[in-house]
Amino acid sequence: MSNPVASGEAALLAEVSLLAIDIDGTLVVKGDHVPPASRTAVRRAVDHGLRVMLATGRRYRTTRLVVEQIGVPLAAVCLGGALTKDENGATLASEAFAASQIARLLELARRHRLNLLLQRDSFERPGPDFIADAAGSWNVNMRRYMEVNGNVGHVDPAPEASSYDDILMLGCFAERAPLADLQRDIDALGEFSTVLVVSKKTPGWYLEVILAHVNKWTALQRFAAGIGVSESAICAVGDALNDLPMLRGAGLGVAMGNAEAKVQAAADWVTGSNTEDGLGSLIGRLVAPAP
Repeated sequence: MSNPVASGEAALLAEVSLLAIDIDGTLVVKGDHVPPASRTAVRRAVDHGLRVMLATGRRYRTTRLVVEQIGVPLAAVCLGGALTKDENGATLASEAFAASQIARLLELARRHRLNLLLQRDSFERPGPDFIADAAGSWNVNMRRYMEVNGNVGHVDPAPEASSYDDILMLGCFAERAPLADLQRDIDALGEFSTVLVVSKKTPGWYLEVILAHVNKWTALQRFAAGIGVSESAICAVGDALNDLPMLRGAGLGVAMGNAEAKVQAAADWVTGSNTEDGLGSLIGRLVAPAP
């Protein structure tokens, strides 16, 4: 692990009692695959007595696929912080959009000739994982997403007319330039938080939109408070821009070796990449701190 904390390293490591792990670019290497070394490392952390949870932009269904590979029940912050689940899948907290906010965002996206995905939690309330706006025509990025995930979604030509009250995140797939233009206009509204990242499973880029006060860190803070863990005892590890709040807020923020430069600069440590067992290296230090 590079960039070690210069002083008090052993004490900092020993204080950690909650480990929050991002999924894409951190825990998995391709698609939903968790390398055997990472599975073993996470189970070792649990056996050592650490409380381990996932913190991801994914919806809960695809998060569960990762948990099942690891083989131990884990709590999870999903949809960028808008949904928190305990180890048994029960909802601890959720942050939903108002119907009026959804309508404004749909209108704005359509002005840019883009279609939004409205993400929800089908494990809490029966129904689809997401609603796909079908106004106009989908771009190639959206079509590809629907080819892969359409079986758990619902296509709606006018979602604003349905007054959905359980939408937790809105997303959009396209190339970077049109998404950056949409992001600028959404940010100007002042009600929402946006992150624009390379799409790891489909062509192009992905823009995620959540409520302005929501992020992975606010969800982790609430979860930690509920189990009596101080913020200084949280270790958060990730690789992308939506991980920045939790890396900056946690007592120990760790960036992956494959993380963007801005993410690495914000972290206390930089470990190896997700293809170099960087997570295992971190957990090795946490469960057996240097004297």
